[in-house]
Amino acid sequence: MNTDFHLGPATQTSAGPLTGVSLLITRPVMPASRTAQRLAALGAVPLIFPTTIIEPPADVKPLQTALAQLDGYYAAIFVSPSAAEMTLAPLGSTPRTLPATLRVFAPGPGTAEELTLRGVTDVEIPETSFDSEGLLALPALQADAVKGKHIVIFRGNDGRELLREALVKRGATVDAITAYHRRAPNTPPTGLLELLRAGTVNAISAMSSDAITHLVPLIPAIERDTLIFTLPVYASHERIAATARAAGFRNVIETEAGDAGLITALLERANPA
Repeated sequence: MNTDFHLGPATQTSAGPLTGVSLLITRPVMPASRTAQRLAALGAVPLIFPTTIIEPPADVKPLQTALAQLDGYYAAIFVSPSAAEMTLAPLGSTPRTLPATLRVFAPGPGTAEELTLRGVTDVEIPETSFDSEGLLALPALQADAVKGKHIVIFRGNDGRELLREALVKRGATVDAITAYHRRAPNTPPTGLLELLRAGTVNAISAMSSDAITHLVPLIPAIERDTLIFTLPVYASHERIAATARAAGFRNVIETEAGDAGLITALLERANPA
């Protein structure tokens, strides 16, 4: 896969309230394309450079086994949009149908959207915060609901253990399945550097901590302060915002989750009260 600079397939920009915003979208390719369409419709110029590359897991047998046994699970938790994509319809394949009795959980609206696009209905999302902590606050995942039940978590490599460990403590049997492997780009970011040096990019969207930790090393250390650290970064969670600040970004805006949160924050910045 070519991991150098990409313009999204649907970047025909209309005049709108975000005219003048040239936003670097760092999400994986498929969700990035939908973000780009929504931003372009509002007048922004979306510039897609996936700083996280999504690939099938090195060992697909645990995933295949879990999928073959879905009828035996009380619940399936998809921890990210990529988990939904790579579990149910990897690389654009026909989506898998889930058992009607399976309860399906997602940590936020972005992942829920990916599931809905693949035919999954009645996705349950947190009511407090869009993360593992929010999921663990749901009544359907409390000890009296999960004790003795079998739960599967579909996630990427090196996922957080909080969700699995908490559910085990509540009495559930939990299978944490690696549905995808994520890595940094391994080709030179020539196009990205050209745009940054030309001043074309005037904002960055980060919807994962990996987006930040993978982006920074792509920029020569001597140029980071002038090319990226002064740009506003729209971070969709407090952990991502903290990662961005620790990396050296000086203008970090924490948004609500997903495209809706990003667009709301951009509109507020473009049209201050």
